Amino acid sequence: MTTQIDPTRRLILMTVKENVSLTALDAETGATVACVEVGTLNTGKPHELAISKDGTRGFISLYGSADYGPNVPDNRIAVVDLTDMTLAGHIDLNLYKGPHALVIDEQGKLWATVDHSRCVLVIDPVSWEIEHTIWLQTPGHFLAAAPDGKTLYASSKEYPVITEIDIESRSVTAQIPVPVGAQAIRVSKDGSRLFVGDFHRPLLHVIDCKKRELASTHALTGVPGWPFLSPDGKTLAVSTFDELNDKGYVEILDANAPDSRRVVDVVDEPFHLLFSDDSQHLHAALGNGEVPKIDVTKAEIVDGGYHAGGSMPEAIVAYDPIAG
Repeated sequence: MTTQIDPTRRLILMTVKENVSLTALDAETGATVACVEVGTLNTGKPHELAISKDGTRGFISLYGSADYGPNVPDNRIAVVDLTDMTLAGHIDLNLYKGPHALVIDEQGKLWATVDHSRCVLVIDPVSWEIEHTIWLQTPGHFLAAAPDGKTLYASSKEYPVITEIDIESRSVTAQIPVPVGAQAIRVSKDGSRLFVGDFHRPLLHVIDCKKRELASTHALTGVPGWPFLSPDGKTLAVSTFDELNDKGYVEILDANAPDSRRVVDVVDEPFHLLFSDDSQHLHAALGNGEVPKIDVTKAEIVDGGYHAGGSMPEAIVAYDPIAG
């Protein structure tokens, strides 16, 4: 079923595992605009999301049956036509299994980690053909792009290495050691530092990208999931979780002085975070489907939250239909 999209209204796009969907919400009201089934219940859950260079298509990784560990991997990336919110089809990765992190490069190519196959794929977004395969040696799970568009970094969960990839040559250029494996990663706005979430401890590591070495380590309240930078580059927000006590947090750090930290308690495990354009607020996708709004300066939950329409939302992205 097609959906008439108001090109003047900003949308919030979310991947939701409970109903295996890409869900679109009105950014102002939180009302559900569309819910596009993109995966297969219990076998092909949607995880990460990337939007094409021209803003007309959304690419959603169908990682498999679980979040990690006992996952039985899928081998598909769903493609949604964002102009009418319909499923355009699936990119068949054939023998490559476990697609997770997605990045669109400056040329519009789609990059995808396939951790079961220990590779990063480069995919043509129009033909849906795999153009290149980059062997990582480790099962790369997360990706982060440098702001100059020349470098990608991949982390590998329990493997203590960050893999540096040159986008132009499509080759591995370095393997940067980290103390233990890493969760999600993020490059600073000036490209000089890489923020790395520790795999199983409440710690954030900072990598000097030029030296390719660990620069510092900073305490967190929970084990990190994803770090996100504010548009102005001043604030680093990290979704964290204390599994033993079943407590979730959004931790707000000064990006230039990460020991300066404030903590917001949330009611369930947080996944992706989305900053407002002015860097003053953020929304947090929680495991129970709630998406609270947080005042960054006050470090507290305020009015203006959403609901994802189902449990276990992961990715959350702002989308302007006109701008893409």
